[in-house]
Formats: sequence, C-alpha cells, structure tokens
Amino acid sequence: MDSHHSVIKKHDPRPLAIQVHERISSDIIDGNFPPGSSLVQEQVAALYGVSRTPVRDALTQVAQEGLATLVPGQGYVVNDLTDKDVRDVYEVRYTLEALAARQACGKHSPAQLIRLRAMIDEFETLDPSDAQALFLMGSQFHAALIEPCPNDYLRSTLAAMWAHPIQRRITMTYRQGPHHQAKLADDHRRILEALKTNDPETIVEVLRYCHDPADERSGPGA
Repeated sequence: MDSHHSVIKKHDPRPLAIQVHERISSDIIDGNFPPGSSLVQEQVAALYGVSRTPVRDALTQVAQEGLATLVPGQGYVVNDLTDKDVRDVYEVRYTLEALAARQACGKHSPAQLIRLRAMIDEFETLDPSDAQALFLMGSQFHAALIEPCPNDYLRSTLAAMWAHPIQRRITMTYRQGPHHQAKLADDHRRILEALKTNDPETIVEVLRYCHDPADERSGPGA
C-alpha cells in the first residue's frame, strides 16, 4: 500500500461505506492494489483515514463483485483478472446488447443519430493512450445506441454491466494506441451507417467483435 492512495474526503455527503467501496474498487482497477494484495481491514482503514466498520462493509461488497476473495487467516485478497472473467463479461454484454440493438433499430430520431455521430467524432480526438477516456466515450456511444429500446429493464441491466467493476477493470487491460482507437471508431461508424439504413443484422454483427476481448486485450493470453 503506497502513496497513490489518499484519505477519504470529509466533505463528501455520501455514506462512508459507499465512499470506501468506491475508493477500494478504483484502487484495484487502477492497479494500486495489484492481484494477490491482502486487504486487511485495519490497514485499509488507516490508509483511508476511516474506521473499520465502513471498510468491512466495503470489502464484503468488493468480494461480491469478484474483485477480491476472502481467504481464511489472510483476509481479503485481490483477485487476478482471468481470461474467463473477460470472456464471461463480454458474452453476457454482447447477448443483451444485440437484443437491445434489434429493438432500438429504426427508432432513432434524427437528433439521436446526429448525437451518435458527434460521439464518434469526439472519440477520435481523444488521447489514444487514455484507456479510461476511450472506454467512457465508447460506453456512452453504446448507451446512446440502445436508447430507443423500449425495454427499460434491458437498458438498465446493460448500464449496470458497463458500470460493473469487473467491466471497468477490463478496460485497464485494453490495448491502447492509435490502432485500437481507429478500430473502435470504424466499428462505431459502421453501426451508425447501419442504423441509418435500418439494418439490424449488420449492427449485431459489428457488435460481435466491437470491444471484443480476444482482439482488445493485452498481455499474456491475448
């Protein structure tokens, strides 16, 4: 545990357990708590300048989300991000997004189509080495893509998936650089053109490999 961590801000009005959970999740995602790190309640509490109670609650939630595992005699240990984790998240997200995209296709207003194009243009101006910014803009595009989907539960489920800590952690393993950025921009432009021609089959096919972990993941096993 190093100087990259900081104490919880006292002026934040949200419940302390929520703040601590957010901080622990972010520190795991950002690599400040690397895989195999032990998250001992007392040490984490001291690190963030809080009591043990919100830390205990936050660690329980972190474990439920799959970021850490409770190991007897060792406390919580940060999990590694496996290829199976990546494949499982992608499989569920693609299946749900394909369903939502089919339901949304043909229902976008001219203003929504203009907004989608503006998102792609902005995406191309981002720093190609900034994985977080690329992912944020990409996820916003995908949310706008399914915005006309009439199934509220389907849209909220997909929003929760994009915001899930495991999904956010996957973004930190994305290959970064101009090629990655150009590939995603091209995928998004193909989706937009298919929307304009009411072609759900092309949209679903592009979604099959857009943000595909087999293509985007870096490191061993990529």
